[in-house]
Amino acid sequence: MIDAHAHPLMVRELVEGDPALARAVREVWGLLFPPQPLEVFLREMDEAGVDRAVLLPVDCTTAHGCCLPGNEAIARLAERSDRFIGFASVDPALPDAERRLERAVRGLGLRGLKLDPALQRFDPGDRERAFPLYRLCGELGVPVVVHAGMSWAPRGLASFARPFLLEEAVQSFPGVNFVLPHLGWPWTGEALMLALKYRNVFLDTSVIYARTPREALAKVVGEGIGVPALEGSIPGQLLFGSNYPRQDMRRAVRGLKSLGLSDALYRAATAGNAARLLGLGGGAR
Repeated sequence: MIDAHAHPLMVRELVEGDPALARAVREVWGLLFPPQPLEVFLREMDEAGVDRAVLLPVDCTTAHGCCLPGNEAIARLAERSDRFIGFASVDPALPDAERRLERAVRGLGLRGLKLDPALQRFDPGDRERAFPLYRLCGELGVPVVVHAGMSWAPRGLASFARPFLLEEAVQSFPGVNFVLPHLGWPWTGEALMLALKYRNVFLDTSVIYARTPREALAKVVGEGIGVPALEGSIPGQLLFGSNYPRQDMRRAVRGLKSLGLSDALYRAATAGNAARLLGLGGGAR
């Protein structure tokens, strides 16, 4: 099983090496509990049945003066365990954003790009800031995860995170795979429309707004999108994501299982689709 959406923000080894990270996690990301040893992260993966996790940072240099965390820190974690798949993040407002992304992929070995328009305060359809990064992702052969939907971060502005803002980019770069997290909630219809129309759009299941993932997914998928739409229209574009540590990985797995997906779609969402997206081998459309 691959968790396509995890944030290594509460790893004690990272926080001890970067004191500013603890402040940023509290004030920008909005998490207040103390950091835990890396071993706790790995044990939660074990208990959830997750074999590998995609680690997603956010570079908020311009908007908030911090990285959550930096690309180098992500690369170090990925080096410590082959269970981690590290992504890069760059601040689109920085003049050397493209150079930073190329170094992160070619030099640090990171496997994709994470952007959070809500936290980074930019329009994901901006031709001057965002499009050069999408173009470079195509050249590098890596996917881009673009936050879509509600931002739980105290400093996040959801007005930058509507899925529709990405349509021109998705259409302009058909060779780039775009991942929209959280099923785009509360704009789930917009996210689903993009996935239905464009085969280079993937959705991850890390939606959180009710008490548990089970309740949120029951509402968003069970009563909204509908399991038949996932089974019949986008079985190759669905990814399991937990949004760890904002959400317990074990609960996220139980929530996905509660939907009653077919065995084929469950296997695709939890392993095959992500493996194909990340070039790990296997996968099914």
